[in-house]
Amino acid sequence: MTVMGSETLKRLIKEQDIISDYKDIDIQITANGFDFRLAALIEVKKAGQLRIDKSGAKRPELGTAYVLKGFEGHIKNIETEKTIILDEGTLIELDDKKTYLAVTCEKVNTPENTNFEIEPRSSLFRYCQCDIVTGFGEAGYRGLLTVLFKPTLPNAAIDIGVRFMQVSFNRLDSDAHYEDQKENSYQGGNIL
Repeated sequence: MTVMGSETLKRLIKEQDIISDYKDIDIQITANGFDFRLAALIEVKKAGQLRIDKSGAKRPELGTAYVLKGFEGHIKNIETEKTIILDEGTLIELDDKKTYLAVTCEKVNTPENTNFEIEPRSSLFRYCQCDIVTGFGEAGYRGLLTVLFKPTLPNAAIDIGVRFMQVSFNRLDSDAHYEDQKENSYQGGNIL
């Protein structure tokens, strides 16, 4: 696999819409990836259960959702205790004893021969001592991204709409055909 550089990625964004809903391509593009912004931060009150038989799986219990104005549709398919709509740049005070789901503003439209990796921006842990937990994105996946978000110390805070994670794209040596997999329930950006 080869990581795409900024010139290739910028061309694919403009020609193939590999990333959409971004704010400023020239600010968000990096030497080897693209910075994604925070559209929603959703408190997880109680963990769910992952089962072999998905029909027996239990979704987590969600508390308050903080959502960037204009991105309310990103959380339309989940139940939260309450939703607070915020203007860009509004500071959210975090509880280090809580875990959150973080949802991106941007969506990906990954080609069949491209997968992606997700990492926190270094400023996320350097400034507010927060981290994200995630996996990689499969080739052919289309939709918004959701990651586990965890403050590690008291008094952490983050702006809604801030660039908080970076996505880098890799070329595969063949097409993946994501839609042909037996399980692809997150296609389209389903949070749960």
